[in-house]
Amino acid sequence: MTLSPAVLHRLGGEGPPVLFVHGFGADRFGWAANAHALIGTRTVWAVDLPGHGGAGNAVGDGSAAALATALAGVAGELGGGLAVIGHSLGGAVALHLARLMPERITALVLIAPAAVGPPGVSGFQDRFPAIGSAADAAEVLGCLAERPAVVAPMIAHVLSSLDVPGRRAALRTVAQALGHAALEQAPPVAPVTVIWGEADRVLPCPQGAVLGVHPHVIPATGHLPHIERSGAVNRLIRGALAID
Repeated sequence: MTLSPAVLHRLGGEGPPVLFVHGFGADRFGWAANAHALIGTRTVWAVDLPGHGGAGNAVGDGSAAALATALAGVAGELGGGLAVIGHSLGGAVALHLARLMPERITALVLIAPAAVGPPGVSGFQDRFPAIGSAADAAEVLGCLAERPAVVAPMIAHVLSSLDVPGRRAALRTVAQALGHAALEQAPPVAPVTVIWGEADRVLPCPQGAVLGVHPHVIPATGHLPHIERSGAVNRLIRGALAID
């Protein structure tokens, strides 16, 4: 299975390492509203997974397990005692990473993680690689948040990213794998915090426990709570990492 390396980016700070793992179709830039909340006490990293951002487009079978393997291949650069924060696809990747290297992961914060709750209903991952215009982007991205102002600034960046040669084919492979993904509900060894938007139209908020814990549900919020309600999510992240 051919995999492009995951690409790490140091966002700043000093202290124990924290790694942000983006969702489907996103990249490291999606964490701008969250990194600053940790930089005072942690060394903050973000990754571009294969098929996303500055990484290459060899995604193997496109599964979260494959992407986690690519991430594990570079995670040694981050040192031990690693906290991982993953959104959507990135949440599933974070879970696989924790199972690949359980001795290294100290905490998981999973924001609307894929493959652990009810199946998606919007078809977002299938529609995203076919976006062809700003109008298309506005329509497809519109299901991500309750407030249109949240997604409007993303449109130009999304169109630029889809213009990378081979990017659409890579994303279609990942989308197909996501459509068939299901993770076992056994909690990993590391402590887990789950955060979900109450009005998520991409991956509906589950009723009851996920991975052995009850999600923190953010009211009137869609699939991007870390952007749409960054203050609330940052407080939950800091609490999960025991940052005063």
